Amino acid sequence: MSLETPPPLDKLLMSPPFQRCRHEAARTANDPAALSSLLEKVAAHEFGIGPLPDTQGGIDIDIACAVVDAHIADLTGGTTTNPVADARCRLVVAALHYLVDMNDVIPDNLPSGHVDDVAVMRWATRVARGEVPAE
Repeated sequence: MSLETPPPLDKLLMSPPFQRCRHEAARTANDPAALSSLLEKVAAHEFGIGPLPDTQGGIDIDIACAVVDAHIADLTGGTTTNPVADARCRLVVAALHYLVDMNDVIPDNLPSGHVDDVAVMRWATRVARGEVPAE
């Protein structure tokens, strides 16, 4: 596998690192303090190329963070969310955990260590927008 191209998305989503992030998301999805801490890690995270800005290619980290911010507001405000929204949020939280995980499929300290993260975040953006099912 080239470090320039991420593995296919289905392999990334089934990889042990992403599965670990899904478990972490399930554990933290209803903990406002843990979610706030995750958002702080996302804002501070750097890759081998430095910070990863939103791109025209559609990763929209801000959309993923806004989904988590809204979920935190629901949790702290006592608002009940629907199961589909909760499932989407857990997948977005898993993707954000993956984004800041230094031990993902392509280590972030490598110059091309961001390509797998970009692929996962593009997928998470589509999940957040409701373009793909929350499975």
